[in-house]
Amino acid sequence: MYQDFQALARRLERAQALQNERFNQADGGRSLPVGGGFAHFRGEAHPLNQALGLLEPLSEEELIGVEAFLGSPTVLELSPAADPSLWSLLASRGYRLQHFQQLWSRSLLDLAVRPPSALIRIAEPREADLYNRVVSAGFLERDDVQTLEPPFRVSLEVPDAWGFLAFVDDQPAGGGMLGIVDGVALLSGSSVIPRFRGRGLQKALIWARLAFAQALSCDRACASTAPGTASQRSYEACGFRAAYPKVEMARG
Repeated sequence: MYQDFQALARRLERAQALQNERFNQADGGRSLPVGGGFAHFRGEAHPLNQALGLLEPLSEEELIGVEAFLGSPTVLELSPAADPSLWSLLASRGYRLQHFQQLWSRSLLDLAVRPPSALIRIAEPREADLYNRVVSAGFLERDDVQTLEPPFRVSLEVPDAWGFLAFVDDQPAGGGMLGIVDGVALLSGSSVIPRFRGRGLQKALIWARLAFAQALSCDRACASTAPGTASQRSYEACGFRAAYPKVEMARG
């Protein structure tokens, strides 16, 4: 059982790291390969400056190099699959626990495709501005999509990644991202504009992305949420189960 868990965790962590690397490159960011994963730097104080996918042992010299690359604060996203020697190294350098996440996963081999309960479609690259405004509005608890300036933007021209939009009465109401890495479907960045909530749009976005991924021969899906959130409940309702907890460790 332990070996099965390690194999699953390493597969999902590697997929997430490679997915983030694609978006980092599309955003013009800089990358530092380290510990089997990457440290990503997208600009001073960018919220996505972090290292993830750290599965292999790190020397203190390598960790100091990550700290210099990312600056302050240095944020590491870690899973139970990380090499055990990393924890004592982080303690010796004054890292603190900053944030918990829960990683959710489900098989796609037994997925029964469901008819959409709302209009869901893939956003075209020319709709990148609309997509980013809609998703940001959901995260920022805003209804005024047109006047909103997203805190950061994602590209809709990343290889093997697609942005999905949900509509209510022809009005954009929510969105979410799907990436595919080595047969793993990665669902991320999902949100619904406040005034359209309570209509099942979050679950509709999940089912649409799962069906799309299944059609492309993916056998597993995963997503991360903060514990106890509405997003967690939506993923559980769509057949996802807790795979393992993750932590963000920070220094500076």
